Amino acid sequence: MNEQKKIGIFIDSNKKSGGAYQELLYTINNIKKNNKDNFKFVIICTSKNLDLRLENQNLELHYFSMNAIERYVCYLRNFGSFIRRFKKYYFFKNKFEKFLKKINVDLVYFTGPSQFSLYLENTKFFITVPDVSHRENLEFPEIVDSSEFERKDEILRNSLPRALAVITNSNIIKKRISFFYGILEEKIFIINHQPSNSIDTFQEVDKIKQKKVRELYKLPKNYIFYPSMYLPHKNHKNLVDALKILIFHFKIDMKIVCCGNDIGYLNNLKKYVDREGLSKNIFFLDFIEDDDLPYLYLDAFALVMPSLIGPTNIPPWEAFKMKVPVIYSESQGIKEVLGDAVYYVNPLEPQSIAQGIKEIFENEQIKKDLISKGEKRLNEVRSKNEFIHFFEIIKRYKKFKSTWEFSK
Repeated sequence: MNEQKKIGIFIDSNKKSGGAYQELLYTINNIKKNNKDNFKFVIICTSKNLDLRLENQNLELHYFSMNAIERYVCYLRNFGSFIRRFKKYYFFKNKFEKFLKKINVDLVYFTGPSQFSLYLENTKFFITVPDVSHRENLEFPEIVDSSEFERKDEILRNSLPRALAVITNSNIIKKRISFFYGILEEKIFIINHQPSNSIDTFQEVDKIKQKKVRELYKLPKNYIFYPSMYLPHKNHKNLVDALKILIFHFKIDMKIVCCGNDIGYLNNLKKYVDREGLSKNIFFLDFIEDDDLPYLYLDAFALVMPSLIGPTNIPPWEAFKMKVPVIYSESQGIKEVLGDAVYYVNPLEPQSIAQGIKEIFENEQIKKDLISKGEKRLNEVRSKNEFIHFFEIIKRYKKFKSTWEFSK
């Protein structure tokens, strides 16, 4: 009998990518919990330098990479009009598919939009697309400048029509994927965001650990918490301006703790904070290790997320789990996701952000209601068991394949 074919979980984003890393852990944990058909999975990473620490996941793990020339060869085999016609006779082999065949993988799941999805010729795949912000939010340099728009658009334009299925996290993004890339909505499946693994598994407060975390990061008491990469679209500047209103207009002594990976924006942000005389009120932390993250929520007065794109993010779900009220950007489609479990503000108006923080700070009942509704919303999403879609995609493919494949 033929050896059972494996499903490859392909990863080329690092730990500090934030949401992408947490989605990966969520996927691995749910595969372990829900793999009733005993499919064989293998993790494929492009580098050991991604700092993912997946060796303890009890899944077969491989590292695979290609240099620029090898990638270009694979790309031309699919998208070079001349090469595509004659590749069987005159062109180099596909190194990626040769590797997949060697480790007995016949289906690949890409955990995010990856250039490697463009290199597959005969191997079927499905893919997660968290957003299509590059088609909507052309204002932000990190989204479209330096050929970033072309890179992202090329991947999605060429890979999505060839994907067996697309996974995303909300109905509004599903509709946008279908609109921008002409994908049938029936091929797009929704799996809502969930709290990160360290938050989801958090049960009991370790007082010693809590004290160490407070001392390590020199945390103030009762602060606003904003976990997010330091990028223009994350809108830290308007949050700083909202803090200024709270302190100087509303006379509320408030602190903000931010954390995340910096890729070049933080220095300018710090200069702005210094110029506005708020350096003692804002704490800029680096990327926080998973074990420490729950304790930053524990001491927070509220989670505030004035992000300008998405519209979805993981931190609100973490705050729901940690019983922290959420202030969130009001944008198209987001109420369908978060319902009435958050306090919505206009992210482009510091006054609106400040007013939301003030109301929750001064009204204990609003705070309690948000916490209660947040818990309820999280439980509603969990009760749907949406991860079943992941296995439905695999089973559908296997069923079709069984119509032409015969075991020996």
